[in-house]
Amino acid sequence: MSTLCFSVTLLDGRFHGCADGGEREWPPSPWRLFQALLAGAHTAGNHTAWSDAQARAFLWLERRDPPLIVAPEPRELSPCQISVPNNDMDTLAAAWAKGIEPRKSAAELRTMKTLKPNGTAGNAPMVIHFLYPLADNERSADEVTTLCEVARCLHTFGLGIDAACALARVVSAEDAARLPGVRWRPQPEAPAQGPVRRVPTEGSLDDLARCHEEFTQRLQDGTALRQLKRPTVFRKAHSERNRRGTAALRQPKRPTVFRRVAYLCDADVPPRPFAAFDLMKLDDPEAWQPFRQEEANAVAAMLRSLACRLARGDTHQFPGGSEVYVAGHKESAQDPRPRFSYLVLPTIGHPHADGMIRRVLIAEPHGGDGAHAQWASMRLRGQTLTDHDGRPRAVLRAAAEHQSVTRLYTPLASSWSTVTPVILPGYDECKQPKAERLLLKAIEQAGLPLSAVSHITLRKAPFWPGSLHPCQYQRPNYLEHLPAWHVHLEFRKPDKGPIAIGAGRHVGEVVDGEGARGVKGPIAIGAGRHCGLGLFAAEAQDNP
Repeated sequence: MSTLCFSVTLLDGRFHGCADGGEREWPPSPWRLFQALLAGAHTAGNHTAWSDAQARAFLWLERRDPPLIVAPEPRELSPCQISVPNNDMDTLAAAWAKGIEPRKSAAELRTMKTLKPNGTAGNAPMVIHFLYPLADNERSADEVTTLCEVARCLHTFGLGIDAACALARVVSAEDAARLPGVRWRPQPEAPAQGPVRRVPTEGSLDDLARCHEEFTQRLQDGTALRQLKRPTVFRKAHSERNRRGTAALRQPKRPTVFRRVAYLCDADVPPRPFAAFDLMKLDDPEAWQPFRQEEANAVAAMLRSLACRLARGDTHQFPGGSEVYVAGHKESAQDPRPRFSYLVLPTIGHPHADGMIRRVLIAEPHGGDGAHAQWASMRLRGQTLTDHDGRPRAVLRAAAEHQSVTRLYTPLASSWSTVTPVILPGYDECKQPKAERLLLKAIEQAGLPLSAVSHITLRKAPFWPGSLHPCQYQRPNYLEHLPAWHVHLEFRKPDKGPIAIGAGRHVGEVVDGEGARGVKGPIAIGAGRHCGLGLFAAEAQDNP
């Protein structure tokens, strides 16, 4: 597949742009690229008139899906201050328009502004690439050709002091993959995690044109200064006149209609929506119904069976149908279609914790939108778990939002250890190096990028008080022959749980404890990650 690549080079090696809230903006947003291209098309020595071809090209660009961004590793530079006009300058212009002397001079109406520039790690060239995928019939489209010409007119990118140049061209998928830098991928459907960036959308071009028109007409003969309207993209603001015929002053409006899209880099782990439940006694809804940790797979099987029964007669639409997403019936173990994971949470994290199972989770895959977890939360609360003989065993109660035990499995943390063991997706032949290679495979299968993992440890002894040797856990028949290990993972950036990996990650095993900065749980890996095994807990929580 071909890609339209905009490569923007900051000539000074610094970028001063700010995101919403005045925070450092990295990577720069596609909205900033759109504005810079539009400004370049009207200036930068391009004295030709604005053409219909350019208008069509920008209308085409604003309707594109959010691009992939490839940017160098950033380095935060020291903040600096500059003197700028403050918001009272309109009083000067209003006084001048009326022919009277203003009460303060322009030199007095200034304030200090703090800039937070970004550089690059190792002082590498600051080149940011924006990659828009193209269909086969779009490679030679007129809009693409026009945008490649317009890109050469770009002169600033960020603040007015950020001199830049740009190059646009069509590249192959292979060439795009070789571009150096960190890859930031848009997550338009996922809950926001990571930086949220503005993205142009339909109507952006017309809105910017209206803003520019108001700017050029802000001073008119015989009238007071009109307050400028900031870009609103989709909302048209009409000027109001006061009784003397001059334009009324109004506070500028901020952008309200452009899209905001979350971006995650390759080392980030997408969030994982889940529904949490407490296991309560049948005859006493205020008393816990504990299960032994060896029964992790059996508890997960009861939870899965209940979800399957409720999904069959429900109108909720699951990806691939309820037989795949809820029941987990796939053609092979390599089938990539998404599905629920049924995770059990042994009680840990306290010196006197007994390791018994009193809580369960139903988790979507990493990057899910949360709709299916919400369905599970609404449909399963108050329902009864029954075993394979049809005997009632426990009642599900919606878990409190901030339970201390649940928080061990779902925080933002970098250090995670298994509570229930990871079932490796293959034979390790009792060799540690091969077991480590299989663990890396399990991590990838669970949707966790290997680039986010900085350290792994495998051992048979448990990491958490109350956890058991891997051989003591019950497993489904199809996992009996596979090796199981307790695992410790450390991530480069904070991850959010729950984390479960390995062949048993969907059936109730592998639970980790504490964590530093890295990933947000729940995390489950391995061949049993969908049935209660391979779940991690955080050893120490981060407070970002």
